[in-house]
Amino acid sequence: MDELDFLKVGMEMKRLRTAHAFTQEQVAADLGCTVAFISNIENNRTKLNLRVLFYYSKLFHVSVDSILNAGRDDVDADAASKSREEELLRIFHQFSEEEQKKIIEILEFVKNGDAKSL
Repeated sequence: MDELDFLKVGMEMKRLRTAHAFTQEQVAADLGCTVAFISNIENNRTKLNLRVLFYYSKLFHVSVDSILNAGRDDVDADAASKSREEELLRIFHQFSEEEQKKIIEILEFVKNGDAKSL
């Protein structure tokens, strides 16, 4: 098994945190650690520990694998695609049924090439 690229893992953790509008201060407060510690993990100056890894996984509703796979060069396109699909579904399920129907209509509209008129 290839080694993990912890810089890429840290970048993925930062991407998740910022995509969900969390600050380093909020994460540090929840974990009972310093902001510098979170920054150091995101920038590969400190190695990731299991407590932080599981916290991110639970908080952002992603698998531990999806976080760690960001740091592996041997992860194939199927795994990356599955991660994107999981993220899309997670976001999609946050909408009401009516909003979901509208989103589907918009996606169909874009898929059929009608997006040029948007």
